[in-house]
Amino acid sequence: MHVTLQSVVQIATLGTLVTGFVSLVVWARIYRRQVNAQILIEITSRMATMFQSFPAQLWLAQLDSDQPLPERRAEFTVRAFQYSTIVVFAYLLRERRFLTNDVWAILQAEHRQTVASPWFVREWNVINGQFEMYPNFIGYVERLLRRQSR
Repeated sequence: MHVTLQSVVQIATLGTLVTGFVSLVVWARIYRRQVNAQILIEITSRMATMFQSFPAQLWLAQLDSDQPLPERRAEFTVRAFQYSTIVVFAYLLRERRFLTNDVWAILQAEHRQTVASPWFVREWNVINGQFEMYPNFIGYVERLLRRQSR
């Protein structure tokens, strides 16, 4: 077999292209993971801020199912609406494939817990009309509510 300078250059060029392509794929995966981590941090930060402003009565009712649900107040409805706007944001990111399955699983676990709480169930009946422009999101919350009621 006769190796020429031209064949060495072609092999080197092919090797460079393959290495460049693999590097690009690896970089894209790392970037996507970083973006998902940033999104998760931002969403959880917003939830933490919102949950910090929860009235004590809601916390007690959420943490202890034997606690009676406090009477409806506008403040509770506002908290449910704030929570739902954070969840719809995450849901839309998921629907448009910006979130990985891993990140979505973390968020869904929290959604299941909060949506199952009696105060949210009660307030959802008041606020769900505010999300009618997102019928898939309403369906998502309704599925979570059905799971909770089983």
